[in-house]
Amino acid sequence: MNARRAALTIFGSAAIALAATPTAQASTVFDFLPPEIAALIPSGSADAVNPLLPPAPAAPVAPAPAPQVAPAPQAAPAPQLAPAPPAPAPRTGYKNCTEARNAGVTPIYRGQDGYAPHLDRDNDGIACE
Repeated sequence: MNARRAALTIFGSAAIALAATPTAQASTVFDFLPPEIAALIPSGSADAVNPLLPPAPAAPVAPAPAPQVAPAPQAAPAPQLAPAPPAPAPRTGYKNCTEARNAGVTPIYRGQDGYAPHLDRDNDGIACE
């Protein structure tokens, strides 16, 4: 039994080595096209893209230089006012579910403003259900 296994291993390895040689070579699109069609396609990758691109715009014509005029005096800048202090953040925590229901925000889902673990008794992510 060991001789059969050794023979199969040797012949199998040889078959893989022989089969791998031709498949290891890279193929291009030109290998699969008829020669007449392949001759129409440029060989460089940049050449293949250029026919698809729009033509380059013509060089802009430089306008004649305008006569130089003395700049007008600038007015003094307006004084900068300090920004208004931000408004205090609205209160979003609730003492209990009755307070949340009276505010009209129930049910409150985990991640929303006002959600707190003490409002979610069964810890399913929905408070005051």
